[in-house]
Amino acid sequence: MARFQTIKGMRDFLPKDAEKLRYVRNTAMEIARLYSFEEIITPVVEHYDLLTAKSGEEIKARMYSFEDLGGRKVALRPEFTASIARLMATSLRNEPKPLKLYSSGTLYRYDEPQFGRYREFWQSNFEIIGSNKPEADAEIIILTDHFMKKLGLSKYLFKIGHVGIMRGLLSQEGADDEQQNRIMQLLDAKRWKEALATSRDFGVSEKSIDVMKHILETKGEDPSKVLPRVEDQLRGCAGSLAATENLQEILGLCRKGGADFEVLVEAGFARGLEYYTGMIFEILVPEMNISIGGGGRYDKLVELFGGEPTPSVGVAHGLDRTALAMENQKAAPRIMKKTVSVIPVNEDAVPKALETALRLRKSGIAADVEVMRRTVSRALQDADRRKSAYALILGPKEIKEGKLTLRDLKEHKQYLISLDEAVRKLLQKK
Repeated sequence: MARFQTIKGMRDFLPKDAEKLRYVRNTAMEIARLYSFEEIITPVVEHYDLLTAKSGEEIKARMYSFEDLGGRKVALRPEFTASIARLMATSLRNEPKPLKLYSSGTLYRYDEPQFGRYREFWQSNFEIIGSNKPEADAEIIILTDHFMKKLGLSKYLFKIGHVGIMRGLLSQEGADDEQQNRIMQLLDAKRWKEALATSRDFGVSEKSIDVMKHILETKGEDPSKVLPRVEDQLRGCAGSLAATENLQEILGLCRKGGADFEVLVEAGFARGLEYYTGMIFEILVPEMNISIGGGGRYDKLVELFGGEPTPSVGVAHGLDRTALAMENQKAAPRIMKKTVSVIPVNEDAVPKALETALRLRKSGIAADVEVMRRTVSRALQDADRRKSAYALILGPKEIKEGKLTLRDLKEHKQYLISLDEAVRKLLQKK
């Protein structure tokens, strides 16, 4: 048995898995381009106080935190948004709004490893900063739906709610932010009875406790039926009604804007992060029973870090989880591998093979040189195993004539042609 294994919750991505993850990440970058998001890169290590300011107790308890050699308490980032808010309060504070920022990379949480959950994981992150309008929320949802469809996923749904529905009711009952955060954490953990009991302990009236029970039970796939029921239960609570109307408007804009996706509206839905102030959502893959992404509106976080009041909305997509969902739904990555295997017939042909491979690569054609000095037949078998599309064979005769043999490994055809002709032919086939 090998002496060293990966640390629990960490993974090696072997070539096939790395290829799948890279495909999902590249698709996220293409979505960023299509929606005019600019990429930023933030540090993996941040100040502990920054990352815990509004992260929620569960994430705070699972962070990789430590003291560095300078005596500073720091942590590995558990999510991207705190770093984005820091940038908005400092380097980007005077930039014209809205800002549309994209980032991707690894995040770290000390969770118990299980299917789809690791301690090091990959996300793509999209933020629209500076707009308090519902079309910004709709754009984030539409973008996410487009991303899922572009990857070939077919079975997923948006679970969506609005933290203002429950917070509006609790605020009217006099619960402060800290008390509300505790209640929302319990709701996020689906500990509903405990959440109601805690609300009662904080002085929430029995009448409002009863309303909260009804809100938690109010859910469905048709917003036009669910949200009017929420409004009926919240007559007299202006904050909650405004939140409900805001959610109706966001979903209406998504539909009118051409998006078509399954939705589950949950009036009592909560997420673990404390900085959310408005619409929240998660992308669920039912047969896997996990979320592959989520986000929402946060209008006060930048201000908390010393910036100007800056309304914002964003989403994070779990890239490795999304790759799992693709595998589960047999949504194969559309990876076009057109590698050319360059095979020297003997030792004398090796320099020409290296020169030929370099010419191919400079032309944008992926090339793999035979470096084991195998026979041509063995080298062709290896090229087939590696799923090369073509082989270029170089022997004394070909080199003398200034030619090479181009073999199509799928159609089993071959041509004796010049390198220039081979490059043109291969570029046409890309």
